[in-house]
Amino acid sequence: MSEPILAPEEIEALMAKIDPSEQTEAMFASLPPMPQPEQVDLYSFSGVDEDSPERYPMFVNLQERLVEMLDENWDEIFNRDISVNLEKLESSIYKELITVDHPQVYFVYEVEGSGRMMVTFDTAMIVAYVDAMLGGDGEAPSKPEVLSPVEMRLSERIADKLGQTLCALWAPVFPLDFKVFKIDHDPQFLAMTGAMEKCFSSYFNIKVNDELTCQMGVHYPHAFLEPMFEILRVAVSDEPTNTDHEWSDNLLEEISKTSANVCFEMGRCQIDIGAFLALKSGDFLPLTTRANDPCSLWVEDIPLFHARAGEKDGSLAAEILDPINNGGQS
Repeated sequence: MSEPILAPEEIEALMAKIDPSEQTEAMFASLPPMPQPEQVDLYSFSGVDEDSPERYPMFVNLQERLVEMLDENWDEIFNRDISVNLEKLESSIYKELITVDHPQVYFVYEVEGSGRMMVTFDTAMIVAYVDAMLGGDGEAPSKPEVLSPVEMRLSERIADKLGQTLCALWAPVFPLDFKVFKIDHDPQFLAMTGAMEKCFSSYFNIKVNDELTCQMGVHYPHAFLEPMFEILRVAVSDEPTNTDHEWSDNLLEEISKTSANVCFEMGRCQIDIGAFLALKSGDFLPLTTRANDPCSLWVEDIPLFHARAGEKDGSLAAEILDPINNGGQS
């Protein structure tokens, strides 16, 4: 084996004369070239203080519950199935909420101690709602721009009913009393909150009929929700749940109608194949169960009761003595 050209101490002496940055460049220069991707997309790191409704599980749960409440209420008003779906949740700026290019009706509510929040509807939804209230089919003309004086007047009843729904929605979490502050189709003078105030916005799609699908938005300013943020951070699984007794009773009733195979095992024995093949009429099988020992009553594949063989009305019967402990099975 050939000796190295330079001794280790000579290499060390040479490296000491080289600037550290030059050493690094020399090391990278000695490495093979690394393959580079053909395209690299710009990645934007989200800010640490960025807030969004999805970070508050209880808030999300409330919006899903609102879908159920509106669906039930509006089915009754329209006398048919009205489809309500939660489309999206997002953090918005109030100025953007009132800068839209399609006609809307704005319901502003005031809650004592919390401030104001807003619900927006496509104008066609309110027109259809009023038509249903007056005994019509819940129809609306194509793209109505504004409400008539009668529709504006009746929209107050719609707003009151929606306010009651919001009170019931929030009651288990944080009692709030929603009072109608203003109803308008011009957003310039709503005075809901500051122009640059951040809001938590929930958008719902409402299918009134095959020809009419509208949107509703529910908007809460940050200042309105701030006292409740700690509660809204709670996971839904931590929320106490109420038992639906009607559902459980119906389930129990249906289960009680299900048939099951019951087997009364009086004893067991073990014999070899030869003895089994030689069995004939009159032979006896020695069982492990004694004459007065309790036997097992099986339901499907599970032994559930100790029982004793007996007779009832001329037929063989099993008298149940006590349940068998199955180590947690039921």
